[in-house]
Amino acid sequence: MGTAGIVLCGGKSSRMGRAKAWLPWCGRPLVAHVVSVLSKVVDEVVVVTSEQLELPRLDARVIRDREPELGPLAGIRDGLEQTRSDRAFVTATDAPFLSSVFVEAMLAHDGAVAAEIDGHVQTLAAVYPRCGAGVADEMLAEGRGRPLELLERLRYRRIPASELPDVASVRGFNTPDEYLAAVRSAGGAPTAVVELFGAARAAVGRREIEVSIGTLDEVLDSLRPRLDVLVDGVVANPFSVSLAGTPLHEGSVPIGPDERVSVQFDIDIRETP
Repeated sequence: MGTAGIVLCGGKSSRMGRAKAWLPWCGRPLVAHVVSVLSKVVDEVVVVTSEQLELPRLDARVIRDREPELGPLAGIRDGLEQTRSDRAFVTATDAPFLSSVFVEAMLAHDGAVAAEIDGHVQTLAAVYPRCGAGVADEMLAEGRGRPLELLERLRYRRIPASELPDVASVRGFNTPDEYLAAVRSAGGAPTAVVELFGAARAAVGRREIEVSIGTLDEVLDSLRPRLDVLVDGVVANPFSVSLAGTPLHEGSVPIGPDERVSVQFDIDIRETP
């Protein structure tokens, strides 16, 4: 019987500019942090992601979206189909403030329930029965894709904020500025590192530079005026910039605590005017 946690992380994160699942949070990728919180209070955790997104090693079962283009309702269906438990708390991967006591409080109610915070029903801070998978499948076949409608068909109850602990659990972030503000609010002076290779190292005269976290543009500001890596907010030729082997192109991408940005300059500086 038991209970499950389902984490949806198949979104494109277009406003963030990079996969939210990999954003550093509390010393680990965000998806690992969310899985860790859930693991304390449920019997199993299922992570639903896309075929394109590689994830870190997790203490959870990872499944792939069957129909990622259909949005979160399809992810909820896929997660419920895979769980062995009767009921599951569903959350998105961008739930940095999720707490175990909040999840426990939600699971203490029978049937389908959803938190209501500031007048809004939180469909991704809700409990769905496993039988909801079949209902969601019928809805998707009808061209209906709203998780709130699934809850309505399951005759859910709204749980007001006044009856819940740690309502900040529903807070997330969608933009680089929101993410960076959340990290800074935790205190300390979080930093990242810019690694320099080839002619870039020769131009700056250092192998690496420790910098405050920020957008890529802000992080690379440490290289100016010797190197202007970005032009109009985009990495300019002949530079190549990467994060853990993944190429970066846009200056608006957030760089989090302890991340290492690599900068390669592919032209010998002695040949430039």
